[in-house]
Amino acid sequence: MATWADIQSWDHNAIIEAEDLIEAEVREAREIIADLEHAANDIRSQGEAPDRMRQRLTEIQDKLDSRLNELTEYALATAELHGYVSRVVAIRESAYEVAAELHETIPESGDVRTPPMENSNDPTRYEKYQDLHACIKSAVDLATEAETTVGPRYRALAEGQYVLAEGRHSESAGLVNDADPSWTPEQVSVWWRLLSDSEREALINRDPEKYGNLDGIDMASRAKANELVLLGPKDASGQHIPGGGLLGQAERDLADAEEAVARARRAGSLSPQHLAELIQKRDDARNRVEDLRALREQMRDPEVTLVALQPGKPGENVRAALAIGDVDNADHVATLVPGRTTNCRDSSADNVTYAKNLRQAAVDQGKIGASKVATIAWMNYHAPQSGPDARTTTATLAREGADPLRKFATGIHSWRSERGMDVHQSIIPHSYGSTTAGIAMRSIGKDVVDDFAYTGSPGSGVQSLGTLGVDKEHVWVSGIDHLDWVRGMGPDEDFGRNPEQLEGIGHLSGDVSGAKGYDPNYFGNPFRHHSMYFVEPRPGEENLVLNDLGKVIADVKER
Repeated sequence: MATWADIQSWDHNAIIEAEDLIEAEVREAREIIADLEHAANDIRSQGEAPDRMRQRLTEIQDKLDSRLNELTEYALATAELHGYVSRVVAIRESAYEVAAELHETIPESGDVRTPPMENSNDPTRYEKYQDLHACIKSAVDLATEAETTVGPRYRALAEGQYVLAEGRHSESAGLVNDADPSWTPEQVSVWWRLLSDSEREALINRDPEKYGNLDGIDMASRAKANELVLLGPKDASGQHIPGGGLLGQAERDLADAEEAVARARRAGSLSPQHLAELIQKRDDARNRVEDLRALREQMRDPEVTLVALQPGKPGENVRAALAIGDVDNADHVATLVPGRTTNCRDSSADNVTYAKNLRQAAVDQGKIGASKVATIAWMNYHAPQSGPDARTTTATLAREGADPLRKFATGIHSWRSERGMDVHQSIIPHSYGSTTAGIAMRSIGKDVVDDFAYTGSPGSGVQSLGTLGVDKEHVWVSGIDHLDWVRGMGPDEDFGRNPEQLEGIGHLSGDVSGAKGYDPNYFGNPFRHHSMYFVEPRPGEENLVLNDLGKVIADVKER
């Protein structure tokens, strides 16, 4: 088991350097094998001498095959370790940030005692100690997990026990043919980069449901896969075959469910309970169709792509993420995480519009070209809906959605890093989504997210700013004073503190008076202005919150 003392020497940058060196060796070995195979094929003469030469080349190839398999396993194992080390280092730094805020010293054992709180003037001091303990435990637990998962891979390699049944005649020699569901985004990125274009294409066509949601591959490939899932294959003219894909099946299921209700009503012999079950099944089928149709409608815009698609179980809302712009090549990528009542059928249009407005604000405020910015409407978690569901008043769904968001952001970062391309990545969460995102940032890897901005937040997901795995100078908050009663309304022990009250956070403007629909004289609905953070301004006016968020995304916002 790892200890707090063990992880003090863990170095994120050293792992990155090792990963780069091993991958370079893999590429060189594959090039040599290909050259040798070409050379062997070029020997067309017959006779004893040419036969000996061909045999010798084959022997060399066999040795290189074995070495390539080993190198590839080292590359994947190191990528997996990279993911662990990145997170452990970030959480370790968070622990020291919180300790400094508490004027506390973390001993070598990692055992920090919570002092009596009776005489403290800080009512949040106890919660901060809880955050500190959680950081220390999380870092040690992750380090232990790394030892028990990655350690055996390295030992097998060192002892010569690792065997990969992948020969040189595979299109990508030395690589497994499919991604494992347990892989980290870092592993996926290394493996995906080493594949040929034709292999990637084949994988997308063979299993689009998997590759449309695989964190660590490029977003263009994810979008291609998800379009296949949603709309089905295309005909010779390049048009999707009518009735294909998930949408076509959902429409057929809805027709069947409607007919079942109609038959039951005509018969008049079913119990009220049975009829109610049929009606619920019909309503669930209708919601699914409407979710999928809403996604199809957004994709009619050539700038919008579907980069995540999770149909879920019957009765669940479809989850998805829609990107605006080129996520794989833009200098600045921002992910909008919406909150309560989010679903595809009711919210896709609004959230895509908000993401577009954020993108335009970044272009305007950063004075950069539109191609330099991409934004994402990330609706890929089960956000609380309206109604009597108790989960709407707790952070349960936020905790469940945090890890998918962490992996999604990590996947963007790891794929860009794998290609040697920097990216300035921002997370812009709103409402309940800010609690989800705050919890995700507690275990995010080192340098994955560059800027983080809470908007209309019921709770930050943390008790101390230092707990977030983001540079404290690049964590922001905006709260609209007039008619946004969501701000800080979640109980601190569950939702975390109101981010507006976190010591050291950067405060963005809360002025949306120039936004379309803002009414300073309205006093009815206490939540009327809750979503105006992202609304475009009226002609000749400005939404100052949107301007500030654009500066954050474009990396020009100053403290």
